[in-house]
Amino acid sequence: YTLGMKDSIFMKKIVFNFLVAFASVCFFSCVSTKVEVPDNASSLEIIQLAQTALDKGSTKKSLQYYEILLQRYGMNTAIYIEGRYEIAHIYVKQKKYSKAEPIINEILEIYNASQPGQFPGAYRKLVQKDFEKIQNRKRN
Repeated sequence: YTLGMKDSIFMKKIVFNFLVAFASVCFFSCVSTKVEVPDNASSLEIIQLAQTALDKGSTKKSLQYYEILLQRYGMNTAIYIEGRYEIAHIYVKQKKYSKAEPIINEILEIYNASQPGQFPGAYRKLVQKDFEKIQNRKRN
């Protein structure tokens, strides 16, 4: 199997965003509210830590957990989509649409370049809802 043009661009975007996520984790590690995640924590455990932090009102910690998730498990595209979506969704809830929009567009590009059923369809629907919300805000 050789990589086609779409696959090559797709992989470059994933690698680039993985590096951005890694740089973000490095940046967040300097913040005084640094979160600790055991080295052996699974992706599900990190997601749970992020959701718990969000439920407690700590969006900064939640974002840090999602960045750690991407750093450790971001090469798995399904996990990458989930982590990036959750980050974008936090930004949408904070009405930081300029931060959310590029992430949402990236996820939609991943879905558009993939085979049907290749990645969880639920996130496609959730991303589409946030995309529409941002577009409606732009119109108003």
